Amino acid sequence: MWKEKALKRLKESGYKLTPQRLKLVEILDRIGNEHPSLKNVLGEIRVEFPTMSFSTLYSNIMTLRDLDLLEIFSLDGETRVELNTEPHINLIKGREIVDINDPEIIEEIKKRVGREVRLVNVLVE
Repeated sequence: MWKEKALKRLKESGYKLTPQRLKLVEILDRIGNEHPSLKNVLGEIRVEFPTMSFSTLYSNIMTLRDLDLLEIFSLDGETRVELNTEPHINLIKGREIVDINDPEIIEEIKKRVGREVRLVNVLVE
């Protein structure tokens, strides 16, 4: 479902659906729920496109972010991809990240910080 939404939004926004961009969307659709690092995504893309650079990947990720198709966040020095663009909490335990949708908690955080909330990361020991 995310893949179809992404391809539609890219087309509507006038972006070319290059083979590399299509592969990125396909990979994110397949592994996006794992909150992959950009390093892992690049490794997946390079199986088919070995000359793709990190800067090309990053540029495409930022395009997808600008189109409200994903978020990015940092964890342990790595940039991670988040396909869930609804305000939510990432519960992080070791290498596992689980999305928690709790509007009441999000609303309370919004009240306390006085700003909109898109993503909250909570580290659990």
